[in-house]
Amino acid sequence: MKIIPVLDLMDGVVVHAYKGERECYRPVQSILTSSADPLEVARALQMETDCRAFYIADLDAIQGKSHNRKTISNLASRLDAELWVDAGVSHVRSAELLVAAGADVVIVGSETLRGLDRLRGIGDSMPWEQFIFSLDMAGGRVLSRAEALVGAAPLEAMARLTEEGIERFILLTLDAVGSGSGPDLPLLKRAKRDFPHHTIIAGGGVKTPEHLQALSTAGVNDVLVATSLHKGWITSRDIASLT
Repeated sequence: MKIIPVLDLMDGVVVHAYKGERECYRPVQSILTSSADPLEVARALQMETDCRAFYIADLDAIQGKSHNRKTISNLASRLDAELWVDAGVSHVRSAELLVAAGADVVIVGSETLRGLDRLRGIGDSMPWEQFIFSLDMAGGRVLSRAEALVGAAPLEAMARLTEEGIERFILLTLDAVGSGSGPDLPLLKRAKRDFPHHTIIAGGGVKTPEHLQALSTAGVNDVLVATSLHKGWITSRDIASLT
């Protein structure tokens, strides 16, 4: 299981994400660096985790306000790591712009997806292995603008998306992000049971080394981590013990 550090970008800086309450997000405060500059934060996270990939959430783009593609391009040119980027992609052109900016992997999030026809269009425009689908959830239900997904139970949505050819999923519990309340382990275990050959990436709520171990034991492939690294709840030693 790999640790994928998260960079939540808003107005050109890294912010601390908490339960999806984006209007309350503020520049990150970290024991790893005194800066909220994206490159400085990324370098500090890479030093701590020895990661080879970052998950980047362009929160301005997700909210339809602006975008951070210039920042993403700078990170792409100066980091030795893959960039997995969620920038509210909902059609082919937005995916193409993200790849041009330096994204190695395009995250298509259920929250901003307007329909499965648009998902098919994106899938037709790039290799399937170049994107990951993020199943964005709150209150145990899927958040989406797509009629086929909105309000669905997560595993039902996964089954529907599997029919579309999706094989890599982030299960992102937005109402647990930054809270340290723990991952939704029962859901993740069921997902691995029902979709044993799919890539399952956990996001939201991870706080302790014990959470990491439980996710690894459950067969989760990767885990998104931010707050626990910045607060020192999970350290390089904890990560090394997983390998």
